[in-house]
Amino acid sequence: MPIIVMKFGGSCLIDENAFNKILNITRIYKNEKKIYVASALSGITDLLLKTAYSLENDKDTDKNMALIEKRHIDIIEQVFIEESEHSFKVRDWVDNKLSELEDTFADIKEFGLEPYYKDYIMSFGEILSTYILNQYLLSNEINSVFIPTNKLIITNNEFNNAYPLYDLTNARTKKFLIPLLENPNKDIIICLTGFIGRNKIGYITTLGRGGSDYTATIIARSLYDVGNDKDIKVILWKKVDGLLAINPKYVPRSSLIKNLNYDEAKHIANFGAKILHPKCLEAIEKHKIPLEIRNFEKPLEQNFTEISELSDKQYIKGISAVEYATIVTVISGSMVDVPGVLAKIFKAMSKNKISVSLVAQSSSEISTSFIIKEDDRDKAINALENEKYFSEFFHFKWENVAVINITGLKILETKTKAEIFNALDKKNIIVKAISQSHDELNLSIVIVRDQLVDAINIIHEDLYNEFEDSN
Repeated sequence: MPIIVMKFGGSCLIDENAFNKILNITRIYKNEKKIYVASALSGITDLLLKTAYSLENDKDTDKNMALIEKRHIDIIEQVFIEESEHSFKVRDWVDNKLSELEDTFADIKEFGLEPYYKDYIMSFGEILSTYILNQYLLSNEINSVFIPTNKLIITNNEFNNAYPLYDLTNARTKKFLIPLLENPNKDIIICLTGFIGRNKIGYITTLGRGGSDYTATIIARSLYDVGNDKDIKVILWKKVDGLLAINPKYVPRSSLIKNLNYDEAKHIANFGAKILHPKCLEAIEKHKIPLEIRNFEKPLEQNFTEISELSDKQYIKGISAVEYATIVTVISGSMVDVPGVLAKIFKAMSKNKISVSLVAQSSSEISTSFIIKEDDRDKAINALENEKYFSEFFHFKWENVAVINITGLKILETKTKAEIFNALDKKNIIVKAISQSHDELNLSIVIVRDQLVDAINIIHEDLYNEFEDSN
């Protein structure tokens, strides 16, 4: 029997109507074994962090705690029969967890907001919402079990952005999940908390941006590694039909990407798509586990995005953009052919935890340009100026720019590149730099920022058929 790992985000847990839709989805997939991964209620994680950062103000702390409690009690009152067994259980659970939360806030006030406290605080959102979902299923006579994923996913010690240790996670999956899924006499939905794990010594860790999606793909991979059933799929329920070829704020009638492979999806996700984080695909790509992005409002809709090993490679898959970027150029006329310039640039950026997303270098090595987030601009310039090697022999220029990323094997064709640059020329778009490795399926074009919308629209307009035919 197939196994489906489904992730429900905070927008899927907003009211009674949303919970009823989860019930409907449960019926639609009645013939599959199911694992549900839940996010915190919408806005709760931010509220937890806001409270942790402002504990010196008792009035604000009390106000925030009351709001956190009210958000969960409101949901409980909507989805459970008053004074029912499950209503009492959930209320007790919320009371106990909020009491633990208050104790932790007291510790933070005394000892400071250490990274492990921050992750522990953020974990409460998923722990509360997932237990509510579990009890909701039980109240509708659907067999379900609640398992917090800090019992399953063992991570490194990188608080706020942890990475799973798969050997240890697999051992836990084999112990706790496989017996439930492979029991022929029991049909049970396993409800798992998204976003959280734990390190080897027991501290709760969180998986960073896209953490609940990441949880779903980590669990899918782990099930494949240690279970007998290899027919596994991940479904991420969102408020959209799937990944769009272009952000609709640039092209309002952008088409849906129905099929793309893991590499294509990672490029699109990495360069601006907020729907999916590329690390989610890293977990499942090895075993070719398919992932679907579906619209929570339309669970029977046949138009959705599927990411798998299959893709029609004859078309451009999408255009994405990094709207707020800075291009930094390091220039020297006296250090030509001196080895190690790039290494020193990257070392300076690494020391200051600045991510570099694109590099362009003149063949003479007189100038080297690289792209960073605009927010890191001042930090990057200061890092270079404070390095004696650079301050003596180089000077620097920077400019705020945008980066257009065009994804799909089609862009490897010279004809396609010619069409792209001919399109840009029609609107007098100034290209500051380009980047593409010899076998990559992504072309990155750095342009003047205020020309971004014109650039995307003219590329889409001139290559329209490439998008339409692929969808």
